[in-house]
Amino acid sequence: MILSKWIGRSRFRELALLLLSGSAFACAALAADEHQFQTFPGYTDVEYDQPYRPKFHFTSLKHWINDPNGLLYYEGEYHLFFQHNPLGQGWGNMTWGHAVSTDMVHWKQLPHAILPYGHGYPFSGSGVVDHNNSLGKQVSDTKTLVLMYSYALDKREHFGVLARPTETSYYQGIAYSTDKGRTFQLLNDGGPVIPNQGREVDPLGTERDPKLFWHEATRKWVAVLWMGETSKGHIRFFTSEDLQHWTVASELVRPWAHECVNLVELPILNEAGKPLGRKKWLLHDGGFHYEVGSFDGKEFKSEQPMKSDKLGDWNAAQTFNNSPDGRTVIIGWLPRAAFFRRKMPFSEQLSFPATLELRQSGARVELYRWPIREIESLYAGAWALPKNIGAGESNTRLADIRVECADLSVEFEPKGQKDIVFDLRGSLLTYSPANKSLHFISSENVAKKKAVAGKSPQELKKLRVDEYTIPNVLKNGVVKFRILIDRGSMELFINEGEVVLTHSVISELDNKSITITGGDAVIKSLEVHELKSSWNSEKRNK
Repeated sequence: MILSKWIGRSRFRELALLLLSGSAFACAALAADEHQFQTFPGYTDVEYDQPYRPKFHFTSLKHWINDPNGLLYYEGEYHLFFQHNPLGQGWGNMTWGHAVSTDMVHWKQLPHAILPYGHGYPFSGSGVVDHNNSLGKQVSDTKTLVLMYSYALDKREHFGVLARPTETSYYQGIAYSTDKGRTFQLLNDGGPVIPNQGREVDPLGTERDPKLFWHEATRKWVAVLWMGETSKGHIRFFTSEDLQHWTVASELVRPWAHECVNLVELPILNEAGKPLGRKKWLLHDGGFHYEVGSFDGKEFKSEQPMKSDKLGDWNAAQTFNNSPDGRTVIIGWLPRAAFFRRKMPFSEQLSFPATLELRQSGARVELYRWPIREIESLYAGAWALPKNIGAGESNTRLADIRVECADLSVEFEPKGQKDIVFDLRGSLLTYSPANKSLHFISSENVAKKKAVAGKSPQELKKLRVDEYTIPNVLKNGVVKFRILIDRGSMELFINEGEVVLTHSVISELDNKSITITGGDAVIKSLEVHELKSSWNSEKRNK
């Protein structure tokens, strides 16, 4: 079934799907007015020029987005799919939106790739390039793009406009493209390739978010599946030779594991970022709890205790498959920016793409992230302060710099015992010499904190004031940080990406200042790069 052929038609399509319950198939006739979800032709009345639209973080032209899906590269294009509500600003009616880019910075949104059908919705998943025609669908020399998604039949309310099924039951399906991702077909009319695994592990039946990739050593495809909301952290590994018939290879239990599990092999670098000639596998979930270990194509074995790398507003991250240059690049969902309160036509955003690295640090291997170098294509104005000057002189020089969106890099040597405060468009990053920590609170949360001053802990909790303290940031007598400032977020990378804080905050339009106040410090270096829009002069990509 070619989804795009239904655009503009006003009739229902009857589907007969084979649904697996336990080990037996049950045939059910399901119906969906499929064309109602292909709303992309109606996005033509929107440009990228709204005053609060992020300049360089991905947003849909219209409506809600959440998890990035199906990240892959093929023949000069990076493909970004994402969970999308094509009918409104809130979560629901889950559909796979789609955008392409040549550099992961400048994106062109395409028609929605996978639409709801039957009584269910295509939830999160991943994508691969079928390099050896395992699926058998290749046309001429163009490789097939294969997306594996969770088909979510869920009887709970608020999932969308489709009539609810009588029972909650998820399975894993496949959509594929033979024209470089411009149209997609559902394999077997959207039936399961990995059927629901039964209620023994997840009584609710919500297993989802498959991570699909090719394992070269065993020459098989691997799918990693989180076994659901009531599975107590079960993860199951499957293998296949043809992408259609899957065998359970192993499973493990991680109480920390919650949705969007990702498994990727990474080279090990030393603390200076130089390759050590070894590789390890990284296993992480949507909340970015992670373990490092080995994977033989069937079984993952952890080699060090779990660590959490989530700080701030960040979830459901995924890495690109088939990257052309050896880099592993990750994108996550960056939620909680209330764009709807500013009357924007879109909701939510994604994090800026970052390289993912493992570095040896003593006995442990630690995770590092860093913005991709392609951000430099957005550099406009640039300022560099003289090296090794005092905080006071630095602040005087910063008075002439007013930027809306920026890539700011700072290295400073603290002096004395007074806190040093970096005011970034009203958001405060404070270094405390007493405990060698950085504290971040966004401008929106500064206002919230003032509003609840003197009120009860219950009132404070209800308003949810978010602030973050990052300890032990002083390294060899200096602190280094880099911060990406956009209209709807700030992403803070500390000490070359050893710690990363992503936070949604909508800065006020008239505040474009950067200041340094408080204690003394030697500002060893400070560079500001103004960032222009990635949206083709803020007009729709044609």
